[in-house]
Amino acid sequence: DPPPFPAAPAAASAPAPAELSAAAAPAAAASSSAAASASDVADKDVDMEACEEQLRAECWALGTIKWCGDKLAKTLHSTDWASAEVRSARLAELERRREEAALPGVSVVVVGNTGAGKSTLLNALLDETRVLPTNGMRACTAALIELRHEESEKAAPEYRGEVEFLSQAEWDKELTDLLDDLTPNDGPNEGRVAVSEVSADSPTYASWCRLYALYGDTFKNSRVQTGEKGPDGRNLYRYPTLESLSAKLKAARGRTHALGTVKAVTAPDAKAFRRQLEAFMDSTSDLVNCSGRCAPDRFGRPQCFCGNYWPIVKQVRAWSRKWRVLATGAVLVDAPGVHDDNSARDAVVKRKIKEADAVWIVSNIVRAVNDKTAKDLLGEHFRRQLLMDGQFGALAFVATQSDVLERSEACRSLKLPRDTTLRACAEARNEYTAGRLRKDFHAGLRELAEQAGEADAAALTARFELPVFAVSSVDYQKLAGLRPGDGPPRVWRSQEESGIPRLARHVRRQALVRRREISLRRCLGMRDFARSSLTLLECESRLPQATRDSLRAAYDQRAAEAQRRLKAACKAAEDAVRASFDTQVAPQLQQGAASAASEALSTAGAWGISVTQGGLHWATYKATTRRHGVFRLNMNEALTAPILKAVSVQWERAFLSGLQTTLDSLRDEVRAALDAFHASFTAALADASVPSAGLGAAPCDSLVSALAGVLSEVREAAQKQQRELSRGIEPIVQGRMLPGYDTATAEAGTGSHRRRVAILEQHVRAEAPKMFRAAADGIISKLEEMRDGLGKTLEREVLQRTLSGLRSAYAPAWDEVGESTLQARRKLAPPCREVLIAANDAVRRLEAAPGRSAGAGTNGGGGGGGNGGDADGGKGSDDDEEVTDVTDAAHAAKRARQAADTIDLDDLPADDCSAMPDTEQPQGAAPVGGMPVRVKSEGAVA
Repeated sequence: DPPPFPAAPAAASAPAPAELSAAAAPAAAASSSAAASASDVADKDVDMEACEEQLRAECWALGTIKWCGDKLAKTLHSTDWASAEVRSARLAELERRREEAALPGVSVVVVGNTGAGKSTLLNALLDETRVLPTNGMRACTAALIELRHEESEKAAPEYRGEVEFLSQAEWDKELTDLLDDLTPNDGPNEGRVAVSEVSADSPTYASWCRLYALYGDTFKNSRVQTGEKGPDGRNLYRYPTLESLSAKLKAARGRTHALGTVKAVTAPDAKAFRRQLEAFMDSTSDLVNCSGRCAPDRFGRPQCFCGNYWPIVKQVRAWSRKWRVLATGAVLVDAPGVHDDNSARDAVVKRKIKEADAVWIVSNIVRAVNDKTAKDLLGEHFRRQLLMDGQFGALAFVATQSDVLERSEACRSLKLPRDTTLRACAEARNEYTAGRLRKDFHAGLRELAEQAGEADAAALTARFELPVFAVSSVDYQKLAGLRPGDGPPRVWRSQEESGIPRLARHVRRQALVRRREISLRRCLGMRDFARSSLTLLECESRLPQATRDSLRAAYDQRAAEAQRRLKAACKAAEDAVRASFDTQVAPQLQQGAASAASEALSTAGAWGISVTQGGLHWATYKATTRRHGVFRLNMNEALTAPILKAVSVQWERAFLSGLQTTLDSLRDEVRAALDAFHASFTAALADASVPSAGLGAAPCDSLVSALAGVLSEVREAAQKQQRELSRGIEPIVQGRMLPGYDTATAEAGTGSHRRRVAILEQHVRAEAPKMFRAAADGIISKLEEMRDGLGKTLEREVLQRTLSGLRSAYAPAWDEVGESTLQARRKLAPPCREVLIAANDAVRRLEAAPGRSAGAGTNGGGGGGGNGGDADGGKGSDDDEEVTDVTDAAHAAKRARQAADTIDLDDLPADDCSAMPDTEQPQGAAPVGGMPVRVKSEGAVA
């Protein structure tokens, strides 16, 4: 039987963590017309009570749909209810609906400079005091951290986590790079690793700290005897060679034994959980994890060989049932400080941003307007990549520490009266910060449009808005009772004023909108399939052979016209895509390649000038070439910037907004063609004096429902491909630059830095005319493949599937119906009707959920604006009459939990109920087909 509707919030069950990570498509730009027309939700509509109710409705509805699919699969595997052609087509369509992907979550990547307060912000959002490590004196998050809501049983630990370590190959490469950073190229220590502690302002300080933190004194105490003695008779030591120290460290397995593994941790409370994770996430170079068993050196000085894990941690995943803000399916990804020196970890962060549904930029509010990192993240390259990825509308800015200000300074800076209160000063600063950031945001969009040669920059800026959240995590925690020992809040008087609850509603909104669209689409699809199947099973017309031949001929004639219209619609869509690629994207790529070639030498020359003039320090320059152009500066990205600058706006138009418009037009044209076919064919039935009531509109509804899912899949696949392609230019250029990087890195001895710079610049001069053209041509070639593949997909998935579905839907009109077929249909109709009732109830549950009208614009939701309108044409009709539940004794206990939740048949068309018994059934009567019958109070069968 269908699952009972859960009666309390505690019974809510959102998708499991593994299901939440199944999202492959972006949330904002990938939303179809349903999301684009969804109304912006009021904050009160996304509180936890409403979220719980919607999650319960979704859980029950999707569970019911799964039951419906299983029931139909079992029912329709009979062999004689229709022709083999119809059965095969119907079962194939059912399997596609049963195999639809699970509900995706919404991935929110939180980025910002080291020390921006990301961990404290996330602690507050999770209603925790300090489940993530924080430190008032320094930055401490070293690894990427994914935070998810736990859906396990109550008996499971309250908190659990997984720590994934780098592979052995990844660390071996990183180790070589780090040791090379510490190896001078000239002087008395040329070719030897400087293991002595370096000053904090040295370019090599981060590399030294990473090695010292991991290996401890095994690394630091690695100097070797020279075999000579000093004037005082003591042995003389010198730094080890890179090769010898590398071999020594690879043999030290104190912490590196964890490479290539995943460690699971669990804890009953947040404090214990944090203590377990700190060893893997806390980026201090202090040797805090010493076991205490390390013996002192021969002079009695303390030493430690234990080390820390954090330098080799790739990412951390954490779950907890307490994190209700994530119960809607949101996944928060706390990224390390921007420009991570760890190449493997940096690659993970870049991949997470590429796959993200939303990106939050976090900065201290004091520095939010002038912070270099904040400006970089809203700067040219980052804005351009977000625009090309379709993520620009999912961007939000979070200004932290809104409670940290001095009243006198705020009054002077904001030109406020001297007697302005501290709280009023904070409010004024929040407002000024939000306005300034939005102004910069739109100015950046205009700059992108102008650089791409767009005449109407205002049209681009009008499409996007930047949500800005000014928050005080500490004041919120104090007001929530999470920091009882830290005194009263500094500025804000309520949790709402702290800004954290508004940000939490923004998280829920983004997840709820996406879940609602997908879950409702799945339920509508199963309902339409069940309805069309029931229509077929209730068809008992036994027509003469001549009439059936006439109907088949009428179908073939009208199907040919429908095929012509469908083929023309698919061809028009393909031509529109082809035109956007050929006339917009390809020319801009070629133009950008020419600009990149002309600017390459000046770009490379800026890296090699004096540090005082803005060039790179010699150690940073070498470290960058050693890592093939990617370190704190990405040389390859800088060289390819003119290409992306020229194409970004046209790219977005072709792959995102333009493709969406094209697919919407295709959907409308297919619907019109199907409606025209149905009207024409039913007219032919009337001419042949054949009743058409059995067909109704069910076949078209089912086909259009399937089409919506197909077009959504086509769009999501295209967007996934374009994200990969938009990042394909840089690797091509990097590949052409490899010989220059390797030759430059190999330079050593006196004057090696100037020779290294000259070698790289000469390589750029020689390669520039060819490598950028090769990069552009390579992307254009892949675009052509993608374009042609999209055309084939439209033909296969839209044209052929629609025509196949059309035939299987209408074939019963002329199929021969024997007595055995009639008996089979009469036997299968009741369970199919039972499925239709359950699927219809699932749709009604979703439409009636508190968040049903909650929507968000495609620009990412709260604070950013959105477009209005119901996503699915409004709610189902209200019940006008009293409905009573009649249950079978065998199911009484199970159905008691559903007593208050009746299945109303008012929404079903009359033909859906035509086969139900036309007799009065008193209470307690046996159910039809095993399904409880809902009987109206006066006794008539509903």
